[in-house]
Amino acid sequence: MTHTPAATVVVLGGRSEREFSIVRELGYRVVLLDEQVPWHCMPWVDVPIDVDVNDFTAVADVIRDDLRGTPPAAVLTHTEPRLPLMAHLSNALCTTPRGLTEQAALNCRDKWRTRTTLKEHGLPVPAFALAATAEEAVQAAEEIGFPVIVKPRDGAGAFGVRLATDDAEVTGAVTALLDAPPGTVTGVLVEEYVDGPEYAVQTLTQNGITRVLSVFRQYVTEPPVFVELGYDHPSGLTEPERSQLDDLVQQVLPALGLDNWISHTQIRRAAEGFRVIEVNARRPGGRLVEMTTAVSGVDMTEAVTRLALGLPQAPEQPTIACARYSSIVFDTAGTLLYDPVPVTDEAAAPIVELEVDPGEPVLPKEHPNGGVYGRIVVFGRTPLEMDEAEQAVRDRLGLRVTAAEGLDWIGEDSREFKSCC
Repeated sequence: MTHTPAATVVVLGGRSEREFSIVRELGYRVVLLDEQVPWHCMPWVDVPIDVDVNDFTAVADVIRDDLRGTPPAAVLTHTEPRLPLMAHLSNALCTTPRGLTEQAALNCRDKWRTRTTLKEHGLPVPAFALAATAEEAVQAAEEIGFPVIVKPRDGAGAFGVRLATDDAEVTGAVTALLDAPPGTVTGVLVEEYVDGPEYAVQTLTQNGITRVLSVFRQYVTEPPVFVELGYDHPSGLTEPERSQLDDLVQQVLPALGLDNWISHTQIRRAAEGFRVIEVNARRPGGRLVEMTTAVSGVDMTEAVTRLALGLPQAPEQPTIACARYSSIVFDTAGTLLYDPVPVTDEAAAPIVELEVDPGEPVLPKEHPNGGVYGRIVVFGRTPLEMDEAEQAVRDRLGLRVTAAEGLDWIGEDSREFKSCC
């Protein structure tokens, strides 16, 4: 097929071949822009370009230059930090901007804006405050009531999120965030700790109509840090609870201005009802996309690509009754040994993914440089089938951590990310 600049999709960041192969299968040329395009991504795209992605004007100029002034068919990203840039470029460069608007992108990316907007619409969020200093954060925590959660305004993957039970812990958590801010907006969010079950909700919204694709019961470590341990489908919610959650999401997304796009929303169920914790205008991380495809028949990566291009959605795939996602984490530090499991394309085959090689160091799940080292996703007709499938994978892997002398060498490994959702 002969491509022209008019048949180009600009992709901002990305790491997975699937993100690019969908675009090319739909007949479009791919221009990939990133701060530094990874070597492994270059064979998957037509034009890789390194550019300062924090300079919106420079990025727009690079795109105009590559396309010789012809508007791109779409601008797309699957990377949360690039959502505001994507929405800005789509509005500035595309003949027909589609998908996420700049306002919606900022409403979801900035947790303070998310909370403020939803509160203004009378929707349930934790009590919250924005703090610019440790002193302001302590005052806010005392007004909200301990324990509280301290988090960055626009972080992702639970980076920097910490529970604090007193003034000293608030000061320590806030100081760490202000000394090494993970995001691009200033300030720290201090909010009420909602103690209750957590749910990951995936949606597809088109022309003002939202479909809840999946609701997974999420498991995390005990505070003060929150490391994802896994997800279950079905979620365990009763029919009335699920209906209440669906209704809440149907109100939350339009309040934030999200339409013709996807979302990954985290909700907790307190004694008094559901509270919205985060709304992310992107697909979930890790392998929750595959898990959502299995239980809903909708591939969120393909779905959002089609939304950005204004194309009809693909036919839905067959669905599976039960699915489980288990993070690979460790309780002790040492050297990891295991036997790799062959990858298979069989239907409903387990997904096994380790992000470190045998012989590499690992740290406990609560350690700042530890966390998630991989994941196992299994499917079945019943919870018992999933139990058996997961145990079979773990038996075959034979994961074991051996003690190592001089643990000061532990701290760096081959993972690009230490959390994913």
